[in-house]
Amino acid sequence: MQASAMLRRLYDTLIRANPSWTTPERQHDLNQFMTRVIFCLFAEDVGIFAENLFSRTVQTYSDDLAQGLDDILRAVFATMNIPESARDSTLPPWQAAFPYVNGGLFGGIQGADSVAVPTFNRAARRYLLDAGEQDWGAINPDIFGSMIQAIVDEDERAEGGLHYTSVPNIMKVLGPLFLDDLREELAQAQNSKTRLKALSQRLGRIRVFDPACGSGNFLVIAYRELREIEMLTFQRLAELTRTEWGTFTNIHLENFYGIEIRDFAAETARLSLYVAQFQMNQRFKENFGFAPKALPLTEVGQIHRGNALRMDWEAVCPPVENAGDTVDTFICGNPPYKGSTWQSKEQKADIEAVTAKRVKSWKSLDYVAGWFIKGAEYCADGNAQLALVSTNSICQGQQVPIL
Repeated sequence: MQASAMLRRLYDTLIRANPSWTTPERQHDLNQFMTRVIFCLFAEDVGIFAENLFSRTVQTYSDDLAQGLDDILRAVFATMNIPESARDSTLPPWQAAFPYVNGGLFGGIQGADSVAVPTFNRAARRYLLDAGEQDWGAINPDIFGSMIQAIVDEDERAEGGLHYTSVPNIMKVLGPLFLDDLREELAQAQNSKTRLKALSQRLGRIRVFDPACGSGNFLVIAYRELREIEMLTFQRLAELTRTEWGTFTNIHLENFYGIEIRDFAAETARLSLYVAQFQMNQRFKENFGFAPKALPLTEVGQIHRGNALRMDWEAVCPPVENAGDTVDTFICGNPPYKGSTWQSKEQKADIEAVTAKRVKSWKSLDYVAGWFIKGAEYCADGNAQLALVSTNSICQGQQVPIL
C-alpha cells in the first residue's frame, strides 16, 4: 500500500541523514518519532485535528530544503503534551493550533531538549509530505503490523521473529477462545433485560493478554469485536426498554495487555489501540448519538516491552483477587515458532530458563513451547484460558512427551 511505501522511504531517508540514530541508545527515539508522525497523519484525516493541520504546518513553516523542520516538529510535539490551560500565552498561533493529546503518546517531553526529532533533509521532508497526502482515515489499525513490516529492516524482522497475522487467522483463535461463547450468550439473552445487563457488565471485566503482541493485532481485533458485541447488547436493551440507551462503553483499553520485545512494534501496539478506540467510539456515536471527545487521550493499553520468556506474566497482567464478580483473562497470540535447529544462543537460553528444571531433553523443543509452558503456569494460578497460533510440530514426534 502507498502509505507503507511512503513511511518506509521516510524511515530509510532519516536513517541515512541521522546515522547515529541507528545505535541502540537512539533507536527508541526514532521509533517513537515515527509513531507520533503516524498518529498526526491519522488525526488530521479523521477530525481529531483540524483538517490537514499537521501536513499544512510542515508545508507552510519549512522551506524546500527542510531548514528548521526538526525545530518545528519538536515544538509541535512539545505543545501536544501541554494542556491548553497551561500553555504560554505567547505561543505563535500555528503552534497553539495543536490540541493537547496526552495519553503517553507525547508524554515525558515537556522540556524542549528532551523532544527527540531527527534532522530532516530535502528528501525526508518530501516523503513526509507525500505520506500526508494519503488517506489515513481509511487505514484500519489491524493492518499496522504490515506497515511495520514495510518499515523495519528485513534481516531484523527475520531475527526477531516479527510476523503479521491476518484478521481471518486471528479470528480462528479468538472465536473459539471466547468470542463465540459471548455471541451465544447474547443470543440466549435477547428477551431478558437482566441477562443483557449482566452480559454488558461481564464484557467490561474481560481482560485480553497477548504475551507476544507484535504491533497489537490480536489486541486490536479483540477490542473491536468486544465493542461490537457490546453495541449489539445495548441496541437490544434499548429495544426492550423502548428508551434511548444512555450508557457509554464498559470496555476500556486498560484491560488489554501485551508483551513485545521489539521497540517499534510495542510503540505501534499502543498506537493501534488508540486508533481502534477512536474508530469504535465513532461507531458508537453513529448508533447511539454520543461519544466522549477524542482528546485528550485518557486510556492506555498495558503494553510492556521485554522478553516474554524472561518476564513474570503475573507482574504484567496481575491475577484479580475479587470475591465478587468474575474477571476472565484470555491469553492469545502468535509467538515466534523457531524450531530447535534454528534457535539462536539467546533463544536456547530462553527455553532453558523456562524448562530446564522440569525436563532434561528441553533442547528439542520449538521456541513457541516456552509460551505454552508459561501460559499453562499462568492459567493454573487464576481464572484464565489460553489459545496460541503454532505449527503442528509441537504435536508430533519427540516434542510431544517433552512438552
